[in-house]
Amino acid sequence: MFGALRGRAADPRLVGLTQGERLRGVLVELGTTWVKFGQMLSLRPDVVGPDVARELEVLQAAVPPDPKGVAQALVEAELGMPVDEAFAAFDPDPLASGSVAQVHTATLHDGTEVVVKVLHQGAEREVADDLALMVALARFLEERDQEIAQYRPSMLVGEFAGMMRSAVDLSQEMSNLQQFAANFAGEPDVVIPKAYPEVSTRRILTMERIRGACFTDRATVAATGWDVDALVQRATNIYLEMIFRDGLYHADPHPGNFLLPDGSHLAILDFGDVGRVSHQRREQLESLVIAGVSRDVESLTDTVIELTTPPPDTDLVQLRSDLDDWLNRYLLAGVAHLDVAGIIDSGMSLMHKNHMVMPADLGLLFRVLLRLQGLGQSVGTDVQVTELLRPYVQQAAAKRFDPRRLAQEAARTARSWERFIGSFPQEMTAILEQMRTGELGVDFRVHDADGVTDQLVDALIASASLLAAAQLLSRDKGPSIGGLSVAGLIAAGVGAATWQRLASQRQGHRSAVSVARSLIRMRRA
Repeated sequence: MFGALRGRAADPRLVGLTQGERLRGVLVELGTTWVKFGQMLSLRPDVVGPDVARELEVLQAAVPPDPKGVAQALVEAELGMPVDEAFAAFDPDPLASGSVAQVHTATLHDGTEVVVKVLHQGAEREVADDLALMVALARFLEERDQEIAQYRPSMLVGEFAGMMRSAVDLSQEMSNLQQFAANFAGEPDVVIPKAYPEVSTRRILTMERIRGACFTDRATVAATGWDVDALVQRATNIYLEMIFRDGLYHADPHPGNFLLPDGSHLAILDFGDVGRVSHQRREQLESLVIAGVSRDVESLTDTVIELTTPPPDTDLVQLRSDLDDWLNRYLLAGVAHLDVAGIIDSGMSLMHKNHMVMPADLGLLFRVLLRLQGLGQSVGTDVQVTELLRPYVQQAAAKRFDPRRLAQEAARTARSWERFIGSFPQEMTAILEQMRTGELGVDFRVHDADGVTDQLVDALIASASLLAAAQLLSRDKGPSIGGLSVAGLIAAGVGAATWQRLASQRQGHRSAVSVARSLIRMRRA
């Protein structure tokens, strides 16, 4: 009955929409910040699923410019001077308008052409209000829906909030420009817009205006003098240098953010959205690569678990089987023939299936690699990102087994042992004192006349200890000795000792059933 009523009351156009289409429509109605959130979710098929992610990819945060004169007034207020004192010329009509800011052309007093990025009126307040609502909604969903809670909406909103706060703080983008310019100072073919701090603040950013052809199609690229394949290879190598050399990369490599001033230079624009690769994340990436190349499913599973911290009810046997299938399907081909899109999309789907959430920084990195592959396809070249990745993969593998690195790891392990041994007496003294004063105690008494329960408890303790030992030893949990986890060895010893005691009890103890059977036999005799 309710289905029939819903069918008559609902708009037929809405009934026929997919889940992704409905979500996209809601985000558009809610406004710019929510559209940006949808764009971020489009990079997270591990959270929303591949179908919804594909639908969200078409979201565009088109924001009309502020009324004429508003941006100029903000520039004057921020710089504390009339606009004609700050600039020789300033165009009040914007060149372009984005989600949180609009761009005006201007000229410095020395004749340098620049662009001035100006925050939209009320952008900071709107973003702050929207983020507060998102945080409250995420907490509500986590408390009310366990299935949604598995995907950690509060964590996702927190990551998005950090990104949006950076977007409305243009001093952060200026810092990014200066850092990238320093990183590529020795590569003159890479053009990074120069920032002008003296006419920039948190709400306005003045940077060099770069002119050139757009990175749109093969004919346009060829007209600049660039060889198309060489350009795609160079652009990809620039990004791989950012990721593996600098640990800081431009996170939005779409054609609109590239300009070609001539046939030997490549300019990169818009550094408001950047990604970072920490030392720990780089080591985890190395572990993923080495496990994949060596087809070590166990190591791959351990690394994936370390990266995603899956919920307690995750079926690890099924996860291991899924990862084995994924390796067989996508990583058997040679490096030059690997399907980047298939590897990433199927990997994200695998995460979604097992209720695992990929860290935002790693998900962003994978999507950047995928967009680089698409960049080549958009200009009709078949340059493979995976082929260009080969030297970086080989370098990572060589670094992992570098004797100097192994020596550093040994030194860190030694320091861990030193701290452990040095603090052990104090820690044990504190525990014993807490037990003596009654602040800490363990009172576990299980006994029955026949000893059956005692044996059951011993069996459970032995089994749990051996299982714990297997997990700790297989994952190399530190501190370690001779490459073996100390905690794992201790757990193995407890399990073995308990098992030995259980065996002794079985040999020397006659249960009530055994005694009863003996008495019956004696009476019959």
